[in-house]
Amino acid sequence: MAKESIVIVGTGWAGYTFLQDVDSDRFDVTVISPEATSPYTPLLASAACGLFDFSLAEEPVRRYSRRFKYFQAFVDDVDFAEKRCSCSSAIEGTSEKFSIQYDYIVLAPGCVTNTFGTPGADEFAFFVRNVSDAKKVQQRVQQLLERASLPGVTVSEQRALLHIAVIGGGPTGVEISAELSDLFNKDFAALYPDLAGKMTITIYDAAHFILGAFEESLRDYAIASFSKRNVQILADARILRVSSDTITVKDHGDVRCGMVIWVTGNKQCSLVDRLDVAKSGRLPRILTDNSLRALQPNGKPMTQVFAIGDAADINNVSLPTTAEVAVQKAKFLAAAFNGADFDKDFTYQQKALVAYIGGHDGVVQGKAGWTGQRAWRAWRGKNLFWTRSWRRKYMIVANWVWNWLDGRELARA
Repeated sequence: MAKESIVIVGTGWAGYTFLQDVDSDRFDVTVISPEATSPYTPLLASAACGLFDFSLAEEPVRRYSRRFKYFQAFVDDVDFAEKRCSCSSAIEGTSEKFSIQYDYIVLAPGCVTNTFGTPGADEFAFFVRNVSDAKKVQQRVQQLLERASLPGVTVSEQRALLHIAVIGGGPTGVEISAELSDLFNKDFAALYPDLAGKMTITIYDAAHFILGAFEESLRDYAIASFSKRNVQILADARILRVSSDTITVKDHGDVRCGMVIWVTGNKQCSLVDRLDVAKSGRLPRILTDNSLRALQPNGKPMTQVFAIGDAADINNVSLPTTAEVAVQKAKFLAAAFNGADFDKDFTYQQKALVAYIGGHDGVVQGKAGWTGQRAWRAWRGKNLFWTRSWRRKYMIVANWVWNWLDGRELARA
């Protein structure tokens, strides 16, 4: 008897976790994604700042198993009536188009960075969504340090080059700022003694405060801790323009900087725009019922179409667009497939929120009194939690130990 087929669209947290947990003995699984790897996004900031090799921050999709098909392609549209995906190759220099039939489809295409139409942001800003982005951040940091070290560069020019503008005060923005401050104040201060104290970071956030999901006392603690390490916070800051060496901030004018790291805001991918499904209002996402079945425009669930990850919202339920939510939804849905029970309701279990703020310091939401090194250890532990391979966990720990003994490889190059 032929197995029923499942098409998984996307290889982010949701799609890749579902792939790992669904029973491939029972289903014929096909994965379609333009990305040949699945990034461990919470590890990207650490990798960009040289804590461990980039290969540890992503997992090649094909390496997981040979018991599924993978196509590096875009899903351009889905015909739900015919149960068919229309696809086009995502391999550079190719233009092949093809279609894939399915019995079930799991939509997990994720989101893309929302620069809110800010002039120059797409052209000049750096992002931290995958390993390729993290490599560009690392390369840029090294270029800035070398440029600032050249003869004839004035002190004011050095300070401008070594000013990093981080746009977004959520956990990603805070953690990339923390990792950069560690790199600047410890490793690079010794390697570039003439530049010590000239490296600064400013976190710009359009909200009234950073770390919006954390309680006020922890936000205040993070700001006080950052202030000791040349990391400044500017809230209520709307970015009007980005250029190669300047950002324009509303009510603050032009600010010189060597690099802009944009880590705020998500928007729907083009596939979500084209799908004939019910969508949420402000940021269009695929609406699902409590069992994660995608809803038709009339609000009725589609029995063999499911949506998870950042591109999906449960109707009338407000959940954050985080890796934790994506993973829990993916595990729930895989269990539903494995048990042939699609009528249970998904319930999100909130875990403690952890953010690293530099200098072996951190904050934990949900654990009273967890700050300082205790929070830092919790953050390190959560880094290991995200990796599901014991080999990868061992390699990350080995890199941490080696860095502690002999310094980061990035700062010894």
